[in-house]
Amino acid sequence: MERKFILFLILFIISHPTLAIVAPTTSPQEPNFKINEATIDSVQTAIKRHQITCEQLIKEYINRIKNYNLSVNSKPPINAITQINPYVYQEAQQLDAIYSTTQQLVGSLHCIPVLVKDNISSYDVNTTAGSYALLGNQPNQDAFLVSQLRKAGAIILGNASMDEFAWGMYGISSRNGRTGNAYDTSKNPGGSSGGSAVAVSANFTMIGIGTDNSGSVRIPAAFNGIFGLRPSTGLISQRGLFPMGNLDGVAGPLTRSVKDLALVLNVIAQPDSDDKKTMNIPRVKTYMDFLKENGLQGKRIGIVHHVGKIDTYTAMPQNVKDIFSNFNQRLHQLGATIIDNVDLPNFDNNRKNNMAGQTQDVNKYLASFPATRKNFRDICESDRTRTFGTVRQCLSFIKSNSKKLDSKYQQVLSIFKKNKNYVEQIMKTNHLDVLLIPISTQGSASYDPLTINPWQAAVSSNAGLPSIVLNAGYLNNMPVGVELIGKMFDEGTLIEIAYSYEKNSPQRIDPISPEENKQFSTLSISKLNNLFTLIGKFSYENVLQSGKTGVQVSEMLTPEIFRKLVQDQLLEYQSSNL
Repeated sequence: MERKFILFLILFIISHPTLAIVAPTTSPQEPNFKINEATIDSVQTAIKRHQITCEQLIKEYINRIKNYNLSVNSKPPINAITQINPYVYQEAQQLDAIYSTTQQLVGSLHCIPVLVKDNISSYDVNTTAGSYALLGNQPNQDAFLVSQLRKAGAIILGNASMDEFAWGMYGISSRNGRTGNAYDTSKNPGGSSGGSAVAVSANFTMIGIGTDNSGSVRIPAAFNGIFGLRPSTGLISQRGLFPMGNLDGVAGPLTRSVKDLALVLNVIAQPDSDDKKTMNIPRVKTYMDFLKENGLQGKRIGIVHHVGKIDTYTAMPQNVKDIFSNFNQRLHQLGATIIDNVDLPNFDNNRKNNMAGQTQDVNKYLASFPATRKNFRDICESDRTRTFGTVRQCLSFIKSNSKKLDSKYQQVLSIFKKNKNYVEQIMKTNHLDVLLIPISTQGSASYDPLTINPWQAAVSSNAGLPSIVLNAGYLNNMPVGVELIGKMFDEGTLIEIAYSYEKNSPQRIDPISPEENKQFSTLSISKLNNLFTLIGKFSYENVLQSGKTGVQVSEMLTPEIFRKLVQDQLLEYQSSNL
């Protein structure tokens, strides 16, 4: 009974940071630990060896964000953060106090910093879905997956930037302005989970959580040289996610190592009684069982060339073909059998009705707490978004949306089911474990949507099947990614292949940090959050609001325009606040 009470008390303290009484920490002045490329294991080992405290670790991450996130001296800024959790230090101190008393970690993610995409609810920061229209929107409870992360001891570092309402793959929004690629800030970070992926790659956090409809986890993972998983529909609860595209939208982890991805998936891939899709589905005991260095032995991998009428290798340059050829050879050397020219001619790429029911879903979400906007119509009439065009166009858009459970809604579900059965039958006939498709026919980060396969050839998205992204190599020092698509609820096989490839391949190239911004080192979290908001407001009012309808946002808020805009804003902010 006493042990149950202690466990209850620990979980209660973590979930209620403002109520905790924090014991003073007795730690060294300077931590003997470097956060760059750190893993869950390395952090928790360092804590056990008293090389670093949780509070020191979080301070290291916050200081890194302060020093590098808004560097504009020679290149556009990274700008991957929407808001930092103002309670992170208190939460870290609480974990230190618990560990000091018990000499036990709270859970598998004890003190692991996590940045969640800005459309995933957490009670201690705003959730704006990347929109200026939802500025100040404060959910009163966590998304289910966020509550699972906290129970495991993770610290929610804050929210990461995203394309507005997850509509895009360019990392541009009215809430943040523009996000830059971790390897070259003038290039596309991918979207719509660009901020989560960039922050992980740039070592602003250890773990990122994104959401994926048409490739929004996979594209930024590939463009920033990290691992990203789009899980099977139903594996991870959607409760507490801004419901733009609930039919095919799923949340997924972004990490620098496959083991970290497996550890996070163990935590968030749990049944939620308030999300029926997560109930009564096959689940594994632990994804750690799939971390096998020889995991590619005997695997059969099908190289997909055609999906419907889409040729996934259209106009691919020879140097990019060489990267994928070398990657396939590497898989073969590690024990896999490669089956080339697998086609999916009858796959249905039709996604025009995949937003069916979203107006009702958004209205229900906004009515579930004291939200900034009452409903979707209120978002349109705020005149603080251009994702759906002008106010009139936005209202017309929501009116045109099919209703929940109507014939078009049911048609989408029918397409998903038909596609899933079709793909799995092709895999069964050819005795395939996974399918392989390049993320971009141009190799590395591109602003051209016609070259990006997860959006064009939406195999995983339009079938509800799981997919994981691996880094196949580098082109001009930029990562080149591929996705492996598995059978329904067979994330274990994807992890097994990814882990084997990772452990038998060269380490990823760590992005070069931009020039340091020491003038922000003393800035409080509240002032830093205020600065992030001002940059988004300035971007919207000076560029995005006046943009022509139909013009790609990446052509309006270009890297250089945004760099100059942020530079001016920083000078103004410094003169009045520092």
